[in-house]
Amino acid sequence: MRPATPQELGRWDDLVVRNPDGGQILQTRAWGEFKRAHRWAPRYLLSDQAPQVAVLVLCHSVPGLGVIEYVPKGPGVADVAQLPAVLDGLRATAGHAFAIKVEPEIEQSAAATSALRHMGLEKSRHDVQISRATIIVDLRAEEDAMLASFKPKSRYNIRLAQRRGVTVVPVPLDDTSIDTMYALMVSTRDRAGFTLRSREYFSQYWRLQAAAGQGQLFFASLDGEVLAGVFATYIGKKAWYKDGGSTKEHAAVMAPHLLQWEVMRWLRTRGVEAYDLVAVPPASELNPAHPLYGLYRFKSGFSERITEYVGTWDLPIRRRRFAAWNAVAERAAHQWAFRVRHDLLY
Repeated sequence: MRPATPQELGRWDDLVVRNPDGGQILQTRAWGEFKRAHRWAPRYLLSDQAPQVAVLVLCHSVPGLGVIEYVPKGPGVADVAQLPAVLDGLRATAGHAFAIKVEPEIEQSAAATSALRHMGLEKSRHDVQISRATIIVDLRAEEDAMLASFKPKSRYNIRLAQRRGVTVVPVPLDDTSIDTMYALMVSTRDRAGFTLRSREYFSQYWRLQAAAGQGQLFFASLDGEVLAGVFATYIGKKAWYKDGGSTKEHAAVMAPHLLQWEVMRWLRTRGVEAYDLVAVPPASELNPAHPLYGLYRFKSGFSERITEYVGTWDLPIRRRRFAAWNAVAERAAHQWAFRVRHDLLY
């Protein structure tokens, strides 16, 4: 691995799209520069052997230990066979790092797990991203065929929202629309009980990704009242349901169903072929007690196939320091970030 040249950095996102995995939004230049403002210094690296892989590495200094490096939703390989050479390159350029966290979008299997362990990787105690299990909607079919592939209840809810007069539009990002979207997310948090980062955090990366042509905000409204919102991200032929929220008012008109359908239609016009709905329970944990089960019930209306990735793995570089990180320091860093900065670590 080597640092990207200024010319390569100028076309970084094009290089990410050409990765074997087809690109990942958390490997883009916008995401790297956004995380720079949140205590993670980005490094942009390229492998010189085929297939070339562009890798965003985020670096965080840990007092007394050195640096923890994190490759969000990467490196962008397509299978385990492509991973060893990239890991060797990351290890060779690790500098003061005591460990590297990776989370390639390789599908979970016993063979994949065995191969990762053989490479010297260790399963992280916790996955950084909640999207280890997800539902991906195929957008390549004609619209009528796509709609017909949804569950009958979801098709009914989409048509119900249309009949009731719900409208969905892409909206520009400004202070008013950001305030509205964040209020929707707060309303959802209060009902579901999950952790929500600050308005400023979301505002910063929404603006950066929208400016890069990689993000769009959508609102579903009824009689001028915004009922639901989605911020979708996209790069190359892939898109993600990054953030969403809704009010509990007028729930009977099923605005979120129509909202997702219109987001899919909008993405199709831009050449997107796969829409990642991001977080559901693993197939082995599909029960009402799971905290993501409500999301699964909604998202499975668009596709029932759950894709499970291998999740987050650690590549130890300096074993004693990595052991100290695992035993004490990572937990302390999480607590410090939450108590002092009112933020999450990663």
